[in-house]
Amino acid sequence: MKIQAYAKINLSLALTGVREDGYHTLHSVMQTVSLCDSLSVELAEKTVFTCSEPSLSGDKNLCVKAANAFFGQTGLRGGARIHLEKHIPTGAGLGGGSADAAAVLRVLNHLHGEPLTEPQLLALGASLGADVPFCLHGGRCLCTGIGEVLTPMPTEPLHLVIAKGADGLSTPDMYRRMDAVRNTWSSADRTGYFNDFEPVAEAVLPDIAYLKKRLTELGAYVSMMSGSGSAVFGIFENAAQTENAAQIVSAEGYFAKNCVTVEKITE
Repeated sequence: MKIQAYAKINLSLALTGVREDGYHTLHSVMQTVSLCDSLSVELAEKTVFTCSEPSLSGDKNLCVKAANAFFGQTGLRGGARIHLEKHIPTGAGLGGGSADAAAVLRVLNHLHGEPLTEPQLLALGASLGADVPFCLHGGRCLCTGIGEVLTPMPTEPLHLVIAKGADGLSTPDMYRRMDAVRNTWSSADRTGYFNDFEPVAEAVLPDIAYLKKRLTELGAYVSMMSGSGSAVFGIFENAAQTENAAQIVSAEGYFAKNCVTVEKITE
């Protein structure tokens, strides 16, 4: 079975505190977008994973961890042969690894006749990573807790360009940098488009500030960073603008893709 694993963007991201276990709490509006990886999954005697990017192969990949978690939770025997065609940039704040893990959970659950209910699937996803439950659900959600508490919201059709420089950012490193500079935490009642990580991330990678400015120059009425970086997205009025902007930014040597918002995932 083939399945798409959709990226996410953060339309807002406030860090609201840190728990005793070291995990940070947040208040973020996440939105699924059409930029996606593609996975082929078939049942097998044991789990074997391959990837179009050799550096992402191996048993530490979240796809393998997701398959192992599924078989461990259900008690089912066997494994899966998984091949990942990678299109979502890594180190970008786009949830690519979480999206891949969510896709593996969803397709294995389908191939085995839905042994796990949706709440059980979401709980299993949360054990793999804070973004996995949202990537299982998709659409647009207010995400609280450490990101695993989902409140669905209406999805607004948007035309976007996602752009990124050659370098990525490590999420754990960005949280450490945030801890080093923050004296207070954000309020959860802020509105609009914002990302608490932006000032720290821009200091590490100047490409972030440049791409925000460039997308605005090309017509974006919102331009901001997603997640802990390093990808930037711009929201435009129409598809013609996004196609033009993506072509121009790509010609400058950056990763740039035009995409649209995606409704709740039902695959």
